[in-house]
Amino acid sequence: MASNTCWRLPDCFRAGLSTEQDGAMTVGSSSPRVRKVSPSKSKFSKFTQHLPFFKRNNHVQDVPDVPGEVKYKEVLLSFQQNLQQHHFAVAEKQLICCEEKLFALKQDEIESSMPMLEEKEELNKDNRDLLNRVMSTIEMSFDVQTDEAKEILKEAVLVIDQEEEQDRRWEGVENYPSWRPMCYRDDHDRLLQRMVLQRMEEATLDSNITLGSSVQREITARGKQLKKDLLQIAKNVQTCYPKENVCQLYAKMYHQVFCDKLREIAEYGLADDDCRHVLQWVNTFYPEILRHEILSGVIEYEHFEPLLPTSTLKQLEEQFLVAKENELRTWCQSALSAEKEADPKLRDNCYLSHLAFDVIQCVNAFLTSSTNVLGSWSKTQRITHQLKDFFINYQDFLEKVIEDNQVTADAVLKANLPCIRDFRDYIMTNPNHFPQHVQNDCIDLLTRTRDTCHNYFIKPIHKALKGTYSKVGTREWIKHNEDVCNELLEGVDKQIQEIRNLDEACLKDLVSKLHEEVLAEYVRKMMKKKIKFKDEKKLQQAAEALCTNSQRMHMLFTRAGSNMKHLEDILPKLAELLTLNDPQIIELQLVVLSNNYPDLCEVHVSAWLYLRANLSTSDLKKIKKTFAMYHGQTSESTVECQDPLHSSRNFFSKVTIK
Repeated sequence: MASNTCWRLPDCFRAGLSTEQDGAMTVGSSSPRVRKVSPSKSKFSKFTQHLPFFKRNNHVQDVPDVPGEVKYKEVLLSFQQNLQQHHFAVAEKQLICCEEKLFALKQDEIESSMPMLEEKEELNKDNRDLLNRVMSTIEMSFDVQTDEAKEILKEAVLVIDQEEEQDRRWEGVENYPSWRPMCYRDDHDRLLQRMVLQRMEEATLDSNITLGSSVQREITARGKQLKKDLLQIAKNVQTCYPKENVCQLYAKMYHQVFCDKLREIAEYGLADDDCRHVLQWVNTFYPEILRHEILSGVIEYEHFEPLLPTSTLKQLEEQFLVAKENELRTWCQSALSAEKEADPKLRDNCYLSHLAFDVIQCVNAFLTSSTNVLGSWSKTQRITHQLKDFFINYQDFLEKVIEDNQVTADAVLKANLPCIRDFRDYIMTNPNHFPQHVQNDCIDLLTRTRDTCHNYFIKPIHKALKGTYSKVGTREWIKHNEDVCNELLEGVDKQIQEIRNLDEACLKDLVSKLHEEVLAEYVRKMMKKKIKFKDEKKLQQAAEALCTNSQRMHMLFTRAGSNMKHLEDILPKLAELLTLNDPQIIELQLVVLSNNYPDLCEVHVSAWLYLRANLSTSDLKKIKKTFAMYHGQTSESTVECQDPLHSSRNFFSKVTIK
């Protein structure tokens, strides 16, 4: 804006005034002048003697006290001199004194006299000059840097406050000047509004900043201008307004202008990149500006209206999320396609794939960038729905590798078992990234995919051990227990040694799975009802064999890397059921077993107690009935582990009794 803008006074204000008195100043002149005027020669002088606030006195100390007034050799500066030297508050006090004197002269003949009209015209001109200078100073607020400039701005603000006070003084007075109220504050606020609007409309970006579209450049330029201006107001202008929080006033005006522009832009269909840019400003960039350390505590932005209406915001968020979902889906499909075409590579004697690393990095990048745009993790969770579809396709890919019996199947599965493990760990350790149902579905899919890969390696092992398994729980097992156990352990150890080029953690998982399944098959064979022990000596011998076999199997598998330490107690606890004689103690032992292994069912109990020929039919029925009652009460509250691989609580579900 031009600094020489002429600020229009109210149409009703036509008064002007120039005073001359002995030894005093001449208001409206360019320099002080002192002259004596004979009372008989001044048409105005005969009325001044009746004005208590306008005394004829040449002494400076009798002049009404004016804050900030400047005195030189006991002579007050003239109005124009105060104006030129930026003593706006003193100059304004001089005009108020003239205004009050003029209003006190109520004689019609005097008010309409030629000298009085001239004085009113002079006052009118001086008021215009003061208003122009004050508003021009306000207009330079964004250039205020030095202490001198701040003092000048403070003077201008003080004039506005004094004029507002003068307007209030005349409120409720029956006879008041026709030019009141002057409404400097309204002029001030309208000026700020025009300044803000103009600065935002003329905002431009530095030439070194490149953005994709005119929409992005327009929003960014206005946002940067808003931040720059608010920081300037907070640092250099705020202190010049001692009676108000002018930073809040500016912030509200900038907010409204920025709000209007964003709403105007959002009314039209936006490209996906422009949609993202608008959301980023609404949810991230703009709030960061308002929470800037210099502005924090100065601007109360909580009560500002939203930059965009809720309906518009939701529409843009939906457009953004759909685009992100499609982008993530396409990326994951490309990654899986590349994995299908790739040949597994050996690294440090292990087959490895980068699929999990690449996908996890991509998902993290999508989530982080989307959160920056939407300002909320909860809103970004939606895009992780795409992972469920990806894991379904991933499972299909590995199952097809197995089904087709590809030459590279062994290497492909060994390379992907670490990927499956990494995917599961990522999902389980980052629950905030996923809606609960998506997390559960993904973990379930990955668990089944891992089990499919494990079965590919374990199934041939069980096939190789089939002959040894058939001896367990038979008379041969009773007679040659140590030999049968040795044969089983040697076969297991040989098969484990065949599993090479597999990641160490995944090898431990695979060995743990094998440990559980071999033990489950051992227990199942014992429950095949092929033998019965009629005397206590045979029962004791069988129990000792079970404990010895358990210890030796556990040692072999743990040395090979099994994590299933809890399996160590299963055979000894079952063996104890063979040596107890008191039916009530047997019942108690079964209750303890049921607490530790909730999937232990009545069929298992019946098959195991079949080994005891020394139990009467009535005792057997009573034991089963007690167990069934207790098991029925506790089974409903059983909590299953998300990963059954590392839990003993579902061991007996692996022991299938036909």
